[in-house]
Amino acid sequence: MTPTTLQVVRLSETLPDDFSALQDEAAAEGYRFVDGLREEWQSGRYRGADERNALFAVFRDGVLAAIGAVTPDPYDPAPDLLRIRHVYVRPIGRRSGVGRLLASALVQQGLSLAPRLSLNAADSGAAAFWEAMGFKPDGGGTRRSHLLTR
Repeated sequence: MTPTTLQVVRLSETLPDDFSALQDEAAAEGYRFVDGLREEWQSGRYRGADERNALFAVFRDGVLAAIGAVTPDPYDPAPDLLRIRHVYVRPIGRRSGVGRLLASALVQQGLSLAPRLSLNAADSGAAAFWEAMGFKPDGGGTRRSHLLTR
């Protein structure tokens, strides 16, 4: 069996060639937030000098396997808070370390710039995943399900 190669890339110039396929897979599973990610990309959010807006992709053997972002929290303007958003792992990348690698990159980026990270888990499986990554359930914020404090 050939070993799998995983690579994390911060996107700043272009979206990956197979982003549309990832977007279609997400939509087929009922996850429309990837559409919002494309809109934010097209608006230039991730191409500026603001380090608080970062978009990461994970490639598995050269194929786009996951994508996710960290941004200022659009629902809570607290200056000490960033939000992990638009995280999607394609079915081919699940249960193979892809999600953990992406989450680690997002958490590292976020906590290097702010002491708190928020997110809204899409479902119970996502909630369990983020809790395993150290996030605590938190209903105290607007449209937030989990919080991680440095």
